Parts: sequence; C-alpha cells; structure tokens
Amino acid sequence: MEGTEYFSIVSVVGGLIIYQLVFVGLRAWARKKKRALPTLLNRYIYYPGMFLMFVIAASVGLLFLKDLIGPYTLRILEHLVRILIIIGSGFLLIRILTVFRELTVYHYQDEETDDIFRYRRVSTRFTLIQRVLNFIIGILTIGAVLMTFESVRQVGSTILASAGVVGLIVGFAAQKSLGSLFAGIQIAVSQPVRIGDVVVVDEYFGTITEITLTYAVLDTYDGRRLVIPINFFLENTFENWTRISADVVAKIYIRTDYSVPVDELRKVFLEWLETSDLWDKRKARFLVTKAEEKTLELRGTATTRNSDDAFDLECEMREKLVHYVQQNYPDALPKTRMVVSDQEQSEAPNRTDQPPTGD
Repeated sequence: MEGTEYFSIVSVVGGLIIYQLVFVGLRAWARKKKRALPTLLNRYIYYPGMFLMFVIAASVGLLFLKDLIGPYTLRILEHLVRILIIIGSGFLLIRILTVFRELTVYHYQDEETDDIFRYRRVSTRFTLIQRVLNFIIGILTIGAVLMTFESVRQVGSTILASAGVVGLIVGFAAQKSLGSLFAGIQIAVSQPVRIGDVVVVDEYFGTITEITLTYAVLDTYDGRRLVIPINFFLENTFENWTRISADVVAKIYIRTDYSVPVDELRKVFLEWLETSDLWDKRKARFLVTKAEEKTLELRGTATTRNSDDAFDLECEMREKLVHYVQQNYPDALPKTRMVVSDQEQSEAPNRTDQPPTGD
C-alpha cells in the first residue's frame, strides 16, 4: 500500500472523528446555553454532512478495491460516488440556506413583542427567496449529475446550439408558470401580503398561512383552505387588515325611531366599553350617521387590537344596545306611522249606514 493511500485513509478517519466531536460539542453547547446556532446546525447540517463524509470515505475505499474488482465495475462505482457527492453537496447547500434563513428570523419569532409584523415581513421574504434559490440549486444539481454521463456530454454542444429556439418554445409554453414564478419573487420583495396577514379576498375573510412561488393559502374563519394563485395579489385589489398593524375599528350600527334619547344611548355605550376587555382604550365614538325618512341610524365605533376582538365587540355592543332600547324605550324601536287628517276622516264613508234597498 502506497504512502498516499495511507494518508488518505488516515485523513478520512480523522475527519470523521473530528466531525463527530464537533457536533457533540455543539449539542452540549445547545443544551447548556440554549443558543440558536448550535441547535440549527445540529438539526439541519449533521445528517447531510455525515452523508458526504461517508461518500468521501467510500471513494477512498475504492483505492483499496481497485486491485480486487474489474475495471468496468470500478468505473461504475466511481461514477456512482461522483453522483452521490454532487447530490450530497446540493442537499448540504440547501440545508445551509435553511440555517441562514432560520438564524435571520430567529430574533423576530416572539409573537408577544411589538416586532411581530417585522418578523412576518422578514420570514415571508426569506422563505420565498430560499425557495427560489432551492429551485436553482436543484436544477444545477440535476444538470451536474447528467453531465457525468458521457452520452449527455456528447450532445451538449447540440443542445447549446439550439438553446435559443428551445428557449423560445419553452418560454411560450410555460408563460403562465414563469409569470407565477416571477410574481412570487415580486411578492417576496414588495410584500403586499405576508404570512400571518388577515385579508379579504373576493369576500373571503381569513389569514394567510402559506406563501409559495406559485400560490398562497388562505385559512378562512370557518376552517376552509382557499388556495389562491400568487399573481392574484399583484393583479387584483384585496383588503389587507394587518398591512401595518393589527388594529381594527369595530363598527356597531343600530336603527331606531326619532324619539330615542341619543345622549343617553351614547352615555351607556361608553360605560359598557369601559368594562369590556375587547376595547383597547384608544378611541370610541357614538354618533348619528344618518337621518332617514323613518329611522335614525346610530353608529358606535371602538378601536380593538385585532379583527377577532373587533367582531366580538361588535356583537356584544349590538346586543346590549338592542336590549337596552327594548327594556327602556320600546316605543323608540323602528315603526311605520300613518297620520290621518280630520278632513280625511270626514270624507271617509260611514260604515254604519245601511245600503240602499230596491223597491
């Protein structure tokens, strides 16, 4: 056995031992200090790295088998090792990107802090960017694997020569798919919608729970999952209730007769708000917003922390207002009036008169 072969096997064994010792130290560090970096490295890097180490060890092992196996079998095994190294390297690179993304958004993961919106913005951006990069890495890995085959390399020049025509054909055939892909990239940069946003899309109200390069998933209040093409958010108008903050104004409408005491209703409305945990104590008003032909429209508004609190507060205040009017001013409920003048009464036929009888 030559000196270089001894050196190779010693290097591989030493590398495996050092690799294991490094991750043993990272696990101990993660348990003791509760650090994000060692935890992420152990979670995402250990197995891809170990896979590469074993493949490299297998390639070194072929040095000792070349005299025991035939040249054809040796060539196949060497080719297989090259393919496994390419695949392992691509997978390891994807995992490194995942660690970078997780580490970047780690400081914004506490939803109880004021940075929740910044966390969602950063998480959405880096998630979409990572998916684009993963797609590119996957394509390059597949291309690198194919190039290890002699037949593929031989037709490479022909493929490159006709790349312009093929590109036009593929681009025309995949126009919508490519449009969705670029729309996903634009969403990642401009972020009109982010993961966790509360939106209204075509009268569907819900929360965005997933954004990919081609579609987004909207969880509605009744538990349904609405899958929306990603380019919809660039080409259509939609409501984003949490674009800047989650604060929402609850609006309570009630219609009454003109005889209702508005000042008293305003007073009790504000008193009820003071005792409600759903009101965030910022703003509240109670106004007459319309004076219609038969009724008054009264509107109470109050700020809340999010859309769920707004809906619950609207229901609670509406119920209390209706009950209060029913109990204290039943005559102030909406009614239809008909006024009959004295002249109309005198002109009305006397219903007590007997109809004429014929002879």
